Parts: sequence; structure tokens; C-alpha cells
Amino acid sequence: MLLSLVWLTFSCSDDDPDPDVSQSFGGLEGEYIRLAMMAGSDQMMVMNPRTEQTTFTVNEPLTDGARYYLSPTGRYLVSVERAQNQTRFFDAGIVNHTDHGHEYAALWLETTVSSSTPTHYSATGDDIVLFNDGDGSIVHIEESRLEFAGYQPSVIPMPNQTQHHGATVRLDNGLFAVTFQHDTVTQDPLPQIVKLVDAQGEVQVDNEDVRVGRIHGNSSNGRVALFGSTDGLIAAYNDRAIALIPNVEGLNAESGNWIGTVRGHDNLDVFYGWARAQGLFRIDPASQSMTRFYEGDDVKSFFFSEDGTYLILHKTDDELVVYDAASGNEMTQEVIAIAPDAAYENARKEAPTELERLRLMEEPERVLTASSEFLYILEPSQTEINILRLSDLSTVKTMTLDAPVDVIIRVGFHRKENVAW
Repeated sequence: MLLSLVWLTFSCSDDDPDPDVSQSFGGLEGEYIRLAMMAGSDQMMVMNPRTEQTTFTVNEPLTDGARYYLSPTGRYLVSVERAQNQTRFFDAGIVNHTDHGHEYAALWLETTVSSSTPTHYSATGDDIVLFNDGDGSIVHIEESRLEFAGYQPSVIPMPNQTQHHGATVRLDNGLFAVTFQHDTVTQDPLPQIVKLVDAQGEVQVDNEDVRVGRIHGNSSNGRVALFGSTDGLIAAYNDRAIALIPNVEGLNAESGNWIGTVRGHDNLDVFYGWARAQGLFRIDPASQSMTRFYEGDDVKSFFFSEDGTYLILHKTDDELVVYDAASGNEMTQEVIAIAPDAAYENARKEAPTELERLRLMEEPERVLTASSEFLYILEPSQTEINILRLSDLSTVKTMTLDAPVDVIIRVGFHRKENVAW
């Protein structure tokens, strides 16, 4: 099952960088940053952008319709295979030991989690959590244990839970914030309330005062979890409080006018939300406030740099705007040639319901990806990757591939103390 061409182990020593890169782009990018690239229906590659060498190629079928999410340490791609009722794990081989790293062979793990329609993904710290739309249960994955052959992630059933399109996160206090449908709702596929549940599936906090019309999308930094809704943002805090951050002007329960996608980062205290017809909003859960910082219905996606320093907005005309993620202040913008994501665009045009549109808004980027300092862009030819400096979107380097690829995702991690400026 596991096919790899090469086995490499890099020294733990900080004095053993890749050869011949100290004065080139390789001297700027982190030593353990890699690009995972997908081609066709059966090829996953790992490339070192410092040397432009493909270090591993794994030929094994890629599941049609899978969504790929990066684990918190950057080691794994979590393949959420909703239609197949399973979740798989691609190990990119880059191990983060905080003060040093290792590189091993890239491969698909033997571990597979079977659950009922796994859909919504969230991750913070060592914890990866999935919500199963089919029965309202959740999957809890401890990333640090995935490397052990005997480890099997937990599938946790929820009491009195119903089938719905929900979401969940794990807080630092050990509790899971989980969506539930209200007892009076029977026809809506979306939930109305959030409860705090322990690892045995027992409800610990249930605040009926915080009930909304519909919930979609969430994120967490471990200290607080935010859920998007028609009535505002539901905030679940580490101190077990649950509160509603009300909508601001322009937001309401009409389709496209409420925040249905939320993004956060472990290194940030603020979050960002997207309402399809209104734009992007900066949310401060400490002050329970939000402000609009980008107005427009032309958002295609938005995501953070690896360390959370930058927020990158990708607009439908392929204009990129970079913000300081802590303040929300714009830093730079540029229209860039970017490969079309045909699968995403086709699905977006064909989305028949608001629920399908909301699900597409959660899709991770497939042709843009970022390390701490650099943005990698798959160009329209799909045989070139343009590397831009995030601080000003200036071109640093263009890499030419031997054959076209469909998807690029940054894997690995960046140790700033190793960067030679």
C-alpha cells in the first residue's frame, strides 16, 4: 500500500543546512518547508522549494472529491473523504521537534477512520476534530499519536444528537464545542445551538439563551471557539461561558448576508469571518465586537500565512490583498496570474442551495499556499510556481516543474532563527 521512492533522514544539527542554498532563495525559506503537489488521480509528490528537487513521489489513488487539510504541525495532510465515510492521512515526512526537525519518507498511513459522512474539519494545538454530518458524532485525532501504528482516533457519539451539517472544535480546557439542532427544529439541515461536551460525549454546558436561526462555519485558537450564524458569532470560551457577538450593520439572516465561514489561528487573539455578499469581518472575542474590514461580494477565499502574521485575501479577479493579521491593516495588493481551480469553479457554479454554497466557502485553497514569509502560486500553465514575498508581493523566484500539477499545499514548518536575511 505504501509506495515511496526515497528514504532520507536529515541531521538534527543546526549546522547542517541543505548544500548550496545559503546565498539563494533556499537561504531565505525555512529548512523544513516543503510543497505537497498532486497530479491526476493517483500521484502525490513532495518538493523541497529550496533546491527545487522532488524528494518523494507516492503513486496511490487519490480519492475523488476529498478535501485536504494541513495538520497543525505541518506534517500531515488530512484527507476528509465525505462520500466514502472515511478520513485518511498523508504523512509528508517532516517532523517538527520545536528546536529541530527531521525528514523521513512521505507515505499514506495505514490508519483510516471510518465515520458517518465526515465533513467539517478544525484543528488547534495537537487536536484535530471532525464533525460527522451523518449522525452528529465527532472524530478526535491527536496528531502527535498518528505516527504510532497502534493508534486509532476516537469517534465520540453525542447524546440526543441528530443528523445535521454541523461543526465542532476542541478547547484547551479539554471540552469540545459542538453544534446541536434545537428540539423544535425538524426540517433545517443546519444547527441552532452550541453545547460544551466532554470526551465521553456528556454535555457539560448547555446555554439555551444563546440560540440562533442557523449556524455554519467555525474556528478556534484553543482559548475560544467562534461559530458563524444568522444572528452573529457564537463564542465558546475556555472558562465554559457561551455568548453571542451580535451582527453589525450589513449583516442579517438573508442568504449571503451572514457570516458562514470563520478562520482563526493559534497565534492570534482575533478571528476573521466571511459573509458572501458583504465581505470580510474582523472579530474580537475578548471585547465581543466585530468590524468590517473588506466590503465586496468578490471574495474567492482567504487564509493565513503559516505563523499567522499575514492574512491573504484572494478575490475572484485574482487580485491578492495581504493584511497584517493582528490589526487587519492592508499591507499590499496585486493582480497575479493564478491557475484556475476547475473543480472548485464548476462546483461553485452548480451549487443549487445555500448549504452547498456555504460548504464551498469552507474549501481550502488548492492553487495558493503560504509559508511564514512567502506565497506560492501555481501559474496558469500549471508547470510553474511563482514565489512572492508576502510583505510586498514582490516576485522572489519562479520554479519550473517537469509536468503539470493540479494542487499545491505547503507542508512542513518554518524556524525563523534559521533564516538568513
